[in-house]
Amino acid sequence: MKRILANQGMLYHIVKQIRPDLARKIDETGEIETAVIGLGGQGTKHAGLMQDFGTTIKAGIASGKGGTRIHETIPVYENVAECLREHPNIVVVSVWRHYSTAKDATIEAIEAGIPIVVLISEGVPLRDVRDILVAARKHNTLLLGGNTPGVIFPPEGIKAGMLPDVFYPEVVSEDQFGPKGVTIISRSGAILYHMSDALASVGIAQNAVIGVGGDGAIGSTFRKLVPLAMSNPNTDIVVVAGEIGGCQEEMLAKDIRENPEKYPKPLVALISGAHAPEGKTMGHAGAIISPGQETGTYKSKCGSLEAAGVTVVNSQYDLIRAIEDKLGNKQYFRPEQYYAKMRQQWDAPPPKPSWSTVVTKVEPDNLLISGYPLQSLVEKRTLLETAYLLIKSELPDAKALANLNKIAIAAAKLPAPEATKTQGEDISKTLSKCLLMDSQLAAYPQDGVNGPAQKTAFALGRMARYLGKVLGTEKAISGIKDNDAFSSVIFRALTGESKVDRKRARLLEAMVTACVDHGVTPPSAQATLIASSTRAAFEVAVSHGIGAITDVHGGAGAKAAHFFNQCAEMSASQGISPENALDIMVKKYIKEGKRIEGMGHRVHKNDPRRDILWRLSAEAGVAGQHVELSKKITETFEAARGMYLPINVDGVIGAIVADLKLDISEAKAIFIFGRTAGLSAHYFEEIASQPVMRQIVFADAVYKGKPERPVL
Repeated sequence: MKRILANQGMLYHIVKQIRPDLARKIDETGEIETAVIGLGGQGTKHAGLMQDFGTTIKAGIASGKGGTRIHETIPVYENVAECLREHPNIVVVSVWRHYSTAKDATIEAIEAGIPIVVLISEGVPLRDVRDILVAARKHNTLLLGGNTPGVIFPPEGIKAGMLPDVFYPEVVSEDQFGPKGVTIISRSGAILYHMSDALASVGIAQNAVIGVGGDGAIGSTFRKLVPLAMSNPNTDIVVVAGEIGGCQEEMLAKDIRENPEKYPKPLVALISGAHAPEGKTMGHAGAIISPGQETGTYKSKCGSLEAAGVTVVNSQYDLIRAIEDKLGNKQYFRPEQYYAKMRQQWDAPPPKPSWSTVVTKVEPDNLLISGYPLQSLVEKRTLLETAYLLIKSELPDAKALANLNKIAIAAAKLPAPEATKTQGEDISKTLSKCLLMDSQLAAYPQDGVNGPAQKTAFALGRMARYLGKVLGTEKAISGIKDNDAFSSVIFRALTGESKVDRKRARLLEAMVTACVDHGVTPPSAQATLIASSTRAAFEVAVSHGIGAITDVHGGAGAKAAHFFNQCAEMSASQGISPENALDIMVKKYIKEGKRIEGMGHRVHKNDPRRDILWRLSAEAGVAGQHVELSKKITETFEAARGMYLPINVDGVIGAIVADLKLDISEAKAIFIFGRTAGLSAHYFEEIASQPVMRQIVFADAVYKGKPERPVL
């Protein structure tokens, strides 16, 4: 069933009353963002349950845990200020700290401007509650709790707290929930579960359930929350679940009598504690009758509310009858739908073992980097932007990108390590040695919110310098200036030319970007992840991945370039057309049982990066006979072999390398250059989200990052 839009429900209605600016952000993004403060056992556990329910949890906040992740996908920050710098649109925060430290955490959230604060913590000292209430009133914060089970909004699929998924929303069609229903506001958490089952048994929906808290002093009372709920056009009735002790119910009754215009809709009150003896605490710190007082008793509460015209009940049966009467026996859904949902939950098998990645989703003919199609990033974005996206799950703004460019340029200017290259040594081995010997890279900081992205930019700059050393292009790199774009460094490193051709530079950067990542299953990613699991240093883990890039994995581009060069040489030497030469070479390879590299793919039928690179090579004036042959080889192979085997990104890169008249080894250099960004992302994800020395079953990885979205 589809949930309602974020700006159609009760939570949005509340936010709009308190912070219209954040309501406008919800209109723009279609998302209500939340966070969790306090990541002990309960906070961490319920963060996962909230996320499973559908809540968008942007962050966890816990001192000493910044830079890690919980549930593999939720980033953790040191404090609220650091969190809001990254996620300024947080609407709701739930606080799960011990009562002795809950005050500071709650006031920090309030003073930071978060409009709704749900204080789960129980037993917060009264002197601390006093200070929290002062801060909440000063900043117009809706404070719920302490000692609250939280809030849940079934139509939106959002909750903050520990309420279970037993509340059922309105059903408007076979596949769509609706926003209407009964709003429940309760002092007790346990009674809510029984109420939900009672109401659902006759098809009465709940559009919001709000736990005000069971401590003696709390942030928001019935008198504040009931009018707020009634002002929501989608609330048909408000149900108040009260109990003996305190004077909330009496104050509500008094306000109803004095300000009836604030209460335009039916109100039903369920009051518990009819037989509670005086002076005995009944579960909550606030549920105690003080001997001799006229308020706080079951009798005083019922009498006050009834005098104000409120229907008061004492059982689930009477509650159902009262609500049905006021609704005219209206049903919001068929009760069997609710029971089917419960049965499905009860009968559900245990989840299969899995682990999460938010970096890259690999699916047939599509590659998503944090939701963005890689082919679109290749076309519209730079290598540094894509590298930042791999680490941070969002594209950088202009300021962040300028900083990354500055870091990468500075890194490229530093001399490369004195790594000796032996005769016939694979370029991947040489580059791995450079990484391991690079003291500047090892010393570069990676802590803090932006540390991983900045270290990745530094690593890409160092990789450009290593390539300059290996390819003999260091002189060209030495001429770069501080304000140059990093694309010019890529161009100089790969071509050795000091005068930068902007179109060719754009093409080369696109080729590098096309290689950044292909998920967690390629050998290079696996090698990096295994090293990361032992908490090897960044440069060690990345060097493991690059060392795994051999002729078997990552060498197809160079072999494709060699094949297309052979075709061109045959055409020239024998005076035949390139197409005829291609046909002869394909048949020769088939007869000899040799594999034509750069064709076919284990996932993609049509590699999504292929057409973009073909087009960019034409726009750069580079596409020559090798690129033309790459466009025809699939048809030629099918005619000769009877098998459809499309060319992949490696084959296209090989053809472009051949047309650029670069050494064929540069096809692998391009692959390694780009893959450095992806390996960095996998390293930082592993150390932030996974336990050390875990047993990694790569086939169990599940992408839980951003859904697909367009690159603008």
